[in-house]
Amino acid sequence: TITVEDLDFSSVAVCLIEVEDSNDHSPAFLSQFIQTNPVFEDVPVGTTVTTVRATDRDSDLNGKIIYSIKSDSDPLRQFVVDQFGHVVVANALDREAIQKYALIVQASDQGTPARTGSVTVLIDLLDINDNGPRF
Repeated sequence: TITVEDLDFSSVAVCLIEVEDSNDHSPAFLSQFIQTNPVFEDVPVGTTVTTVRATDRDSDLNGKIIYSIKSDSDPLRQFVVDQFGHVVVANALDREAIQKYALIVQASDQGTPARTGSVTVLIDLLDINDNGPRF
């Protein structure tokens, strides 16, 4: 409520002020690295190896987070991350081809322009006896 007065009269008005959120916070993870438990190379496709979680202090779309895996950290697309932050095996793994993964998981808000944060997920593969001896 705003009141304006002079010596003889006064007026009262109700004023509503809406403050819009600006996209001034980036999504943030609790740490820069997550080391998963070792994973056997024959783990079934669809297995969740870890879950990441980022927070964004903005509101509405400025604070709504979408997860993705940076493509150059997983060039064979062995893993995906869903909307809940579950890092899931997407394709059959082969320790003889890749022994360790350092996946960069990004959290992007939906503000304009979007802001991002990232975490590196470290995954060590355990070997199984899936190759016969060779001469």
